[in-house]
Amino acid sequence: MARNLSPGSQRPPLALAAVTIAAAWGALYSVGLWITAYLTFPVHDDVRYDYVAAQAGLRYGWSKIYNIDLLRGLSSGFPAPQNTIHPGGTFINPPLLAWLWTPLVAFPEPAAYLVWTVLCLVAYVWAWHIAAPFTGWGKIALLLAGLALWPVMEAFYFGQPTMLVLALVATAWWLMRGDRMIAAGVALAFATALKPQVVIMVPVCLLAAGRFRPLIGWGVAGIVIAAVSALSLGTSGLNEYWQTLKWIQTDTGHSFYTLAGVLGTGLVTYALLALQGVACAFVAWRRRDDLDVVFAAGLLGSLMISFHLHQADYSNLLLAGWLVLRGAPSVAHKAWLAIGFVTMQVLTMGLPVPQLVWNVVWLAVLGFGAGWRQMRPVSLSIPRMLMKKAAKTV
Repeated sequence: MARNLSPGSQRPPLALAAVTIAAAWGALYSVGLWITAYLTFPVHDDVRYDYVAAQAGLRYGWSKIYNIDLLRGLSSGFPAPQNTIHPGGTFINPPLLAWLWTPLVAFPEPAAYLVWTVLCLVAYVWAWHIAAPFTGWGKIALLLAGLALWPVMEAFYFGQPTMLVLALVATAWWLMRGDRMIAAGVALAFATALKPQVVIMVPVCLLAAGRFRPLIGWGVAGIVIAAVSALSLGTSGLNEYWQTLKWIQTDTGHSFYTLAGVLGTGLVTYALLALQGVACAFVAWRRRDDLDVVFAAGLLGSLMISFHLHQADYSNLLLAGWLVLRGAPSVAHKAWLAIGFVTMQVLTMGLPVPQLVWNVVWLAVLGFGAGWRQMRPVSLSIPRMLMKKAAKTV
């Protein structure tokens, strides 16, 4: 008999207890590392970029948030080496992130960084609460294992909006399950506006799966956010944004964890990225009756087609894994997810190839593995059910 144990009810199975303890130690290490780093030097490049962009918007107008000279001036008051804008680093996110940071510039940067981290932690817990499977110790193990993942720790350390993005995507999935399609699309639009490169394949996969209603909300909300952003930037701000994006891409570190970082930029690389995108859309179409897999394919696909990623962006796979585990994946499928936990940790050693290979294999498993065969009896049983109902009617 299957048991869903709640904490404190009785002793969990030995294997589950071992996994939970291991995850707890990993989470404790990550949290301890963040605290140590914060106490040692509570100013970080990425956090400072967001902070001074919000300052620039408030003091000089939102058209100035990508003005590198202005951002350099605002950074000059920070302690070295955080007092300059160096090649390869500046504020490059869409304006929405700077807007979110606006209330936080009322505090000194270390305090703002701490508040931001707490907000991101709340977003992470919300995503886990609504999307992670299991109950009791099993669900707690997933929460702790997520915190133990190095990309997740990096997202918190670098002050990335990654957890806000995952919370918004999880909320979109949750709203779709509740048949609130327009609201789901709006949540997805805000996620896209925060970090387009890690979300963009989710609406594409929804389109491939024939789930059009949330795309209406996504499209309308996206147009409104884009229009407000463009109006706030004006012609000069848009031009500075474009120049900043071109300048930032001259630093190959931004593509290190992508296929472009391994093979270089060129026709072959872009062809492979496009092929992977088509493959993800095909998997979404093939598994279109399974909303969990459609979202997982979108999250995975966003990473597989991107040529601008950092280690923290692989936190996408945490939410994708939670959604897939909500179904009934085979033992082999679960084992592959466990291997993915290892490849994500290996990223911190500067080894992206194992993760890139794992992504491709997992996409194949999602599309053609044992899990999809479980859908066939359900679909085949529908005509039989209709026939039985018709017979009873007659």
